[in-house]
Parts: sequence; C-alpha cells; structure tokens
Amino acid sequence: MKYPVKALTALPLLLLLWLLPVACVDEESELGMNLVDSTTLFNSNQATLFADNAASIRDDSTVTAYSYGFIGTSFGLIASYTGIIGNWHDATFGSVSASLYTQIALPDNTSSINLGSNIIDSVILTLATTQGLRFPDSTASYTFHFEVMQLAEPLLSDSLYYCYNTIPVNESERYFDADVTLYPEDTVVRLKLDNAIASVLNQPATAEEFVNIVKGLRIRLTDAGDEGMFYINFADNNTCLTVHHKYVDEFSDETDTAQYTFLLGNGMAHFSHFSHDYSTVAALGGDSLDGSQTLYLDPLGGYNARVSFDNDIRAFAAAHPTATVHHAELLLPVAAGSSLPRPQSLIALTGYRVGLGVPIPDYANVGVDGTYNSSESYYRLRVTRYLQDMLRNGKGTDIYLLPDERLTSAARTLLNGPSAANPLRIEIIYSE
Repeated sequence: MKYPVKALTALPLLLLLWLLPVACVDEESELGMNLVDSTTLFNSNQATLFADNAASIRDDSTVTAYSYGFIGTSFGLIASYTGIIGNWHDATFGSVSASLYTQIALPDNTSSINLGSNIIDSVILTLATTQGLRFPDSTASYTFHFEVMQLAEPLLSDSLYYCYNTIPVNESERYFDADVTLYPEDTVVRLKLDNAIASVLNQPATAEEFVNIVKGLRIRLTDAGDEGMFYINFADNNTCLTVHHKYVDEFSDETDTAQYTFLLGNGMAHFSHFSHDYSTVAALGGDSLDGSQTLYLDPLGGYNARVSFDNDIRAFAAAHPTATVHHAELLLPVAAGSSLPRPQSLIALTGYRVGLGVPIPDYANVGVDGTYNSSESYYRLRVTRYLQDMLRNGKGTDIYLLPDERLTSAARTLLNGPSAANPLRIEIIYSE
C-alpha cells in the first residue's frame, strides 16, 4: 500500500479567483488535482490500495428465466427483452453455445382459439433483431444455420430456469433446419416453418390449454452454418409466430385469407441455455481459479471475478480513522492476450448469487462509468461511496466484477490480477 504525498496546498485568494472560470471538468483525465474541486481549500492526499486476493469464479448457476413480469436490469440480472443464440470459440476461453427455449401463447386478452376448418397455408417464425447487431462483427454478413424444434414437454411459467437447464425436444417435430443469410442492414429474420406445426396450432383450446398443447420451441444455430451470435429483440412486436390461413366467409361463401399472430418471447415464459467447453484450455474448467496474475471474465454462464481489498482497507482505516474520501476509482488493466471484441463495460457488485447481485452504492450517483479506455487499456469504475462505507466499517467486502451484458453478449476479457506487473487497484483522493 502506498501512502500519500501532499496533492494541494492553500492557494492565495487572488489566484483562486483567477482559476474559478476555468475549472477542469474532464472526467477522463489522470487521477490527481483535476479530480478535486478547485473552489475548495483543503489539504488533499493521494493513496493507492492494492488487492490482497482475487479469483475467477464459475458463473454457471445464473438464473436466465423470464416469466410474467420484468426480473432484470443492467446489474444483470437477466434482461428479459434480449435473447442470444449461436456458437463461438477462441483459444483463450474455449467454446460457448447459446440456445433459446420459449413458450408460444395466444395474443393478449384472448381466452381461446378455434381456427375450425380453416386451411393453414404457412406458419412464419419472425425474430426481430437490432440493425447490424451480430457477434463478433456487426458489419459482416453471416449464413447461419437455424434449427427450430418443438419441446417434448411444456415450459412452465412459474418455475426458475438456470443457464444449465434444458428441456427435451420432440425429435420428430423439426420445424426448421436450413441456412439463412443475414446482412448488416437486416432487422428481422423470417423462418417458414414446416407444415407439421399446422396440426398443433389448429386445435381448439383455451389459452391455458393451448400453451400445454404447443409446449414451446427450442431455437438455436447449429455448427452447419457460420460461427457467430444472433441477437433477438423480444420487445419488438415483430418477434412472433404468424399463421397465414384461408377460411370461407359465412355470408358470401367465398374463400378469403387472413393471418393470426401468436406471442413468444416477451411476456411469455422463456429462458436461455448456455454451454461452455473448456477442454482445450488448460487454465479453465474449475469452479474457482487463482486470480493473482490473471482474471477471466467469460459471459454467458462462464466466469466472473471476485476481488478483495480487505487488508489494505483495514490498514488504511486504522492509520486514517477520520479520512474523508473525495474521489476513488477502481482501475482494471486488461491483461495481454485478452480476446476481441471486449465487453463495452464492466459492473461491480458487493454480493452475487445465481445471477442476482447487489450493486456498489456508487450506482446511486451518475458517473460510475465502467467502460473500456482503449488508450490506457483498462476499465475504470468510480467507487467513492463504496470505499467510504468500507472505511467506516473498518474492513472490506468482496467486489464481484462482471461484463455488463454478460447474459446477452459473448464478449469476454482478461484482467490483470494483484500480482501482475500492472495490477488492478483502487486510487483515491482523501483528506483528514
């Protein structure tokens, strides 16, 4: 632990008044004088706290289910409006695959269905995405091999599903199994399903009966197509299942056409299944990995990082019992060999279990940041309130570090551990 040097001395009043109109507000500058309010006269000190323990922890018990009601935020807890399917691998993290299990349901405020003797011409599964949003290259075209199969048993609305859960599929009901080419400008993919699904959708049923009859779908990308990830936007009304059918008008006796739209994804029970294969990576595979040199942040149920600053926080609190923290930031240098593309931002939690976490108190304020600084090759999170709370308590609690979009993106990274040449650390400005 490094202890402080004087960062500011009292300034003459005339000089202070001259400085007021040009006070620096650049939040991205180096830690130091510009991070202290130039209108305040006090003796300020700088210190650096180093982690005493760090580990990479398997994140394979994450809840990925969505039922009736929103159960997630960027603190990650699953964002119900976004899904991901696909396959990806690299030499550092091995392989990962993602697939989607979802109900199909009647439209809102519809209590029953009876298409009767209507003739179903086609059934179209539409998956909306965001323009150009593909992994790893949003500007590239992909030929993905989509597979859609009926579930062998219903997906339950009142059950928790984890990223390791699966539901058996009906091997005889493969509704789609073909290549589809997607271009950067595409915002939807339309899959014309096999007519075998028509006999299922054509049965008269109440809304509850219908969910149990149809059972649901498993949607995934197979290895037969390009490697990559496809994002599904559940909040878009274009994510749906549409039946195009013919019926006889009872007044004119003429055949007419119509369409019926079923719901899936948003508002319906669904969950994501993630599978990792670390067999080609000697460093990975255990439940807990030593992080003294390197920390692995692998999303989609892979690894998060747990870091402790307890020793330095205890020592600092004992040496400076009246310290007031004016600014503190957690600096997370990226390790050599880190995969591309990297996560756009990281988040910090003080507790983490089955995908649910407690954010550090600084998230109540604006400016926690957490984004990647490409010029300095590190992530930065402001932890002023967290550190002040720890100093009041005289001890530190573990910090959990995770990619912000860890349930909806395959972007992963490596961080330097406490014993690395450029270690992760907390840099602070304080007075007493």
